[in-house]
Amino acid sequence: MKFNLKPRYLVGALCWLCAVSLPALGQDRKSEQAIKHRRAVFTVMSTYFSRLLQTVEGNRPFDVKRVKSDAHYVEILSRLPWEGFAPGTERGDTKAKEDIWFEEDRFKKLSSDLESQTSALTQAAETGDLKKIKLAFEQTRDVCNACHKEFRKK
Repeated sequence: MKFNLKPRYLVGALCWLCAVSLPALGQDRKSEQAIKHRRAVFTVMSTYFSRLLQTVEGNRPFDVKRVKSDAHYVEILSRLPWEGFAPGTERGDTKAKEDIWFEEDRFKKLSSDLESQTSALTQAAETGDLKKIKLAFEQTRDVCNACHKEFRKK
């Protein structure tokens, strides 16, 4: 599978993301660095997910190449934020509920479900069939919403 790294600002955003997240990869990472890492990933992922939403709702022209690219980026990004939920990151500039650390198994299941569903979204995008894409998008959104409902502060 070939991946198009356009638009240019995606590369810039990913470089920024790496710059922000690299300090969070060390064993001595600080809570705020981990929080910044996960927030940055979710922010970038939201951009591409919103584009897909606009497409499936008919507010953005259907361009199969863009849809494939957007879905692929959502899939990649869905795998990155979890290391930012380290112990000690329940406090600080975060929208995460402390329940994440008390219901770790449930949180891990939802994060795994998101990764699986974003893979299904990418596969649906590869078909170029808008109906399949819309269904996969809705299922992915349902997983996002389930996690937000349980583990995100309003």
